[in-house]
Amino acid sequence: MRDANSMESGPTERSDEAAAGPVATSDAIDRRRGPRIALEATVDFSSESNFYTGFTSDISEGGLFVATYALQTVGTRVELRFDLPDGYEIHVVGVVRWVRDPRDPGDQDVPPGIGIQFEQLTPDDEAAISAFVSVREALFYID
Repeated sequence: MRDANSMESGPTERSDEAAAGPVATSDAIDRRRGPRIALEATVDFSSESNFYTGFTSDISEGGLFVATYALQTVGTRVELRFDLPDGYEIHVVGVVRWVRDPRDPGDQDVPPGIGIQFEQLTPDDEAAISAFVSVREALFYID
């Protein structure tokens, strides 16, 4: 995994840019602000020059994991669009905080992808995510 502070369509080819960046520690992933909640949704995301589609299996009030082979460099700003189960559509800017590379040892049993921290949630989007998270059972909690 890769992370910005030595700290988260179909398959596409991985660019050499995605190989750059510091390596994450398991410590880094544990610094999440809240519990991860199950959410199965398609996530559309774009960077300055490309558009991608991936899938998420979990979300928190601070961000989400996007399972994708279109790995992005840690620190890349992306625009996200996804729907909550009630149909509420979220549009948000986020930043890639870590990368799960399928070529990293120990990551072969989990999907590749990127951990994205939300940066510019509107008050309505923040309230919708908070409401969704508050009524679901957590996948795991941060100690």
